[in-house]
Amino acid sequence: MNAERSRLDSSRSAWPRVSWIAALLLLTVGYRIGAADSESLANTAPLMAACFGGGLLLGWRFCWVPALLLLVGDLFLGLSHGTGVGVYTLTSGLAYTGSACLGAAVGRRAKTNGGRWWMMLGGTLACSVLFYLLGNTWAWMASPGYAKTLAGWWQSQTVGLPGPYPPSLYFLRNALIGDSIWCLLASPLFFWNSIREASASGSSLAGSTAS
Repeated sequence: MNAERSRLDSSRSAWPRVSWIAALLLLTVGYRIGAADSESLANTAPLMAACFGGGLLLGWRFCWVPALLLLVGDLFLGLSHGTGVGVYTLTSGLAYTGSACLGAAVGRRAKTNGGRWWMMLGGTLACSVLFYLLGNTWAWMASPGYAKTLAGWWQSQTVGLPGPYPPSLYFLRNALIGDSIWCLLASPLFFWNSIREASASGSSLAGSTAS
């Protein structure tokens, strides 16, 4: 009886945390799809935060969930915009999965909740920069507009191709901003137990004082 009650209490206490994670992941996918055609919001979807941070929060058992959700969103965008499913989409899926698995691995090494949050922020930003470098390297290799030289590769990472589009670094800046905001929104998850314990202690102290 006590074991069953303890299990139910544990499930109830975990539900707000799970709901918060689910809301963040679904919000990320919805935002990515909704902002896909907006030039001012270009590349602000927190892809690496959702993958690395989601993997860190969910652990090895469910770290694949963020990657799968983002891949489904990418497939929807490709099919709805008539571009289909290309090699870049599948490569992005591998990058999502790798980031999520890395997040799950890193999450097991931190000793404190605060340490886990800083690991999430640092790992997310590192993955974001790496994803940017790999994505632009792919563009450099695939686009005939870039000279297949070191100077052409550097152009792809910094200013991009001439034309109506902003420079490449604009997209990196947007990605880092979006990822940082996601990490901030996820920060209460790392201190949920501490907040609950402090609230319970305060209620208990207030009750004992009143009596």
